[in-house]
Amino acid sequence: MSTMDADAGGTLRISVSFPLGSYCGADNGAAEDLPAPSRLHEAFVAAAGGGSWAVPDGPVLVICDRHRAALEWLEREQPIGVVVPKTLLTRSPLRRYRWRASLVKPNETDFEPRAALDGPVDYVWPSAPREVVAALEEIAAEVTHVGRADSVAIVRVQVDSGEPPRQMLRRAQRRGPGRVMRVASRGRTQCLLDAHREASRGGEHRRGDYGNQAGDVLVTGANETATELCRFAPAKPELAWPYDEVWALPIEGDRGMARAVVAPRSSVATAVGVHRAIVAAIASDVPPFITGRDGERPLRGAGHLAIQPLLDERSGRPAVLLGIPAGVPEADRELLRGVLSRGLRTGQAGRRGERRHWFTLGKPQARPPVPFWDGDTAIMRTAVPLALETTGGPRGGGWTLEDAVVCSIGYAMRGVLEDAGVAWGTGWSFRAELVERLRGDFKVGVVARRVQGDASRFVHRVRDGELVVAAHAAVALGLLAPQAGGFLAIGRSRHLGGGLLVPLGSGR
Repeated sequence: MSTMDADAGGTLRISVSFPLGSYCGADNGAAEDLPAPSRLHEAFVAAAGGGSWAVPDGPVLVICDRHRAALEWLEREQPIGVVVPKTLLTRSPLRRYRWRASLVKPNETDFEPRAALDGPVDYVWPSAPREVVAALEEIAAEVTHVGRADSVAIVRVQVDSGEPPRQMLRRAQRRGPGRVMRVASRGRTQCLLDAHREASRGGEHRRGDYGNQAGDVLVTGANETATELCRFAPAKPELAWPYDEVWALPIEGDRGMARAVVAPRSSVATAVGVHRAIVAAIASDVPPFITGRDGERPLRGAGHLAIQPLLDERSGRPAVLLGIPAGVPEADRELLRGVLSRGLRTGQAGRRGERRHWFTLGKPQARPPVPFWDGDTAIMRTAVPLALETTGGPRGGGWTLEDAVVCSIGYAMRGVLEDAGVAWGTGWSFRAELVERLRGDFKVGVVARRVQGDASRFVHRVRDGELVVAAHAAVALGLLAPQAGGFLAIGRSRHLGGGLLVPLGSGR
């Protein structure tokens, strides 16, 4: 469509395709599977300031006034949605050693993670003036890459009439399922221009260390000035999700120690230690969603804080994930965020005869709970065995291990099921009815096998005379999941390191 139709209504669409089939980029060290709208804006600023339309200003090139006006329009009129392709994020566990300036000591770095995409990424803005569309078309022709320099891209700008695509993720105000992406806000263009001018200043000449070489340096730092995080979500699903957000906290310190802390055999002990440290740091008036208590009684429903240690595939670092349940008051959420933002020093809960590891948690990074995992997530599996009570079965018999796992899924999704009209009950008749309904109405499927050996490692607390078993399971959530790949744990210790569901092909 011609740019002459831009003021006639419709939407502005910027389409980014990757001819090599993959995208490479990161946000604060965590790998991205898609470029955020702010990343696209950065690519436009770089192209406008370094392409054939740029004008000289002393020792540097700057953006011409017409292009700058178009880029500032993108800041003011933030995107209304994103149309995303299927993605698969891959990260190499290998390290590389490159000979650069030094012939004595090679430079050791990680391989950059890459995301495979099966199509273009479309960013949708409201209808734009003709002069803005024309300027953006000129800049788009100069864009060579989005993200890292080897993330080659082709960018197209066009005006669409009519309604945006139905599959578009729309900008949402509240927390919940979707994608949290960074967008440019007012002043972002000027911020990037200032950073470029500062980086172009002449540096001092000094003697280097013999035998060493400088590591890779990000000249402008993380540079999040004049950006904000926004959630883009699909149309409202029939069912919600037990969690509003997931906070990822990197484990700082020795890499080998950190990996031992998140190993499946240590997961529950690590989660218990983190929970105790959070309670101790708050000290008094600890919110119920953290204590797990409602007065003198256990907190019912899905309102618990979930603590799950694992090797985070996004950042490639061991981390602790905190699932923030739906409906937590904002004051309680900010209380927890304040405690974690100061850096939390903690250790594993001790087991007799075993060494305890001590570690520090970094600042939390918020992520959407759905989708949380990348790749093919139609079938999930337990990364850490789930603990189940062995309390017999209904009088009629026939209660299998798979039945117990399906029932545990129901309890993990209790709040969601109650909102959908499922009346909660007690006793074996209710459990059997719940399992039948989950399989019939919600198409939940499970395959399970018992883990031989001591199950106490995978559960926090067991009463005297109570028996538990540990099991691994493969799970298809069916219609329970508004989108595949949500953050969820099942079983007795689902809030403290047990029963975390990860994609079937995950390496954990």
